[in-house]
Amino acid sequence: MDDYEDYSQPVHVSLMEKKLFFGIGEKAFYIIGFITLIICALTTIYAIVIGIVGILICRIICKKDPLTIDFALENLMQKDVYEG
Repeated sequence: MDDYEDYSQPVHVSLMEKKLFFGIGEKAFYIIGFITLIICALTTIYAIVIGIVGILICRIICKKDPLTIDFALENLMQKDVYEG
């Protein structure tokens, strides 16, 4: 039998996982950080508490599925125009 490469091997798990920051998706983390920075610039530095609360809420939502917030953000960014 000829030597052949076995391509039926599964892809390594680390290559299939998305990056998570503090247990939430990358996009959600950046959006919360950006909004927190804007609020801090407009008001006081104590507005960081809003960002921390936002991250904690997202962690609670994403406990079972870490990409829940990313899917919700993708659905919000889609166009509402139907072409036919």
